[in-house]
Amino acid sequence: MYVDGGALKKSFFKHGDIVFKEGDAGDAAYIVETGAIGIFKTVDGADLQLATIRPGELFGEMAIIDGSKRMAHAVALEESVIVNVPSAGIAALLAKQPPMVKTLIQILVDSLRNVHDVYMKRPRSLLDSVAAISASAAALRMFLNRHPDADMSREARRRIDEVDAHAVVLHDLVGSWRDPRASVVDDPAHPRASKLEKAVDGDR
Repeated sequence: MYVDGGALKKSFFKHGDIVFKEGDAGDAAYIVETGAIGIFKTVDGADLQLATIRPGELFGEMAIIDGSKRMAHAVALEESVIVNVPSAGIAALLAKQPPMVKTLIQILVDSLRNVHDVYMKRPRSLLDSVAAISASAAALRMFLNRHPDADMSREARRRIDEVDAHAVVLHDLVGSWRDPRASVVDDPAHPRASKLEKAVDGDR
């Protein structure tokens, strides 16, 4: 079987065999003919499964479309046969598409990568969890600033201030605890939370 740019080859993988590793160059896309392929991301030394690719489904195509390295690794979950689609074949197919279609494809790929980046930045470490508490309090405070009539008694604001204060205490309590997990949460746009995040950064 052929496509523009090269032949389509089939490969057999046993359970546990690696199809490609995170960081590899994207030189091909793949279609599962039989079996199942798991897509994994290494997080804090453990493999987090992002997806299961089943017969008839395509994977590994984004690295070809945008020229980036593999953002995850693919492993056979059982005995599997996959079809290797060379990058030249994908490029040839894209070259035949109208400019608008190619632009839309690129936008979709960028959006998927952005979603992946956001997902992977969920709280992981203890300090991330503390920062997330402050970020949630900041979001509540921002809502009340925009809708002052929602808290006529100002009880909600008082409770939010208490949450902020507790978050600072929590940081002091857990900041020295040994935690091998990396901190990945971005600094929240909140004065007290930012102060807390700076303290977190100072501990690293």
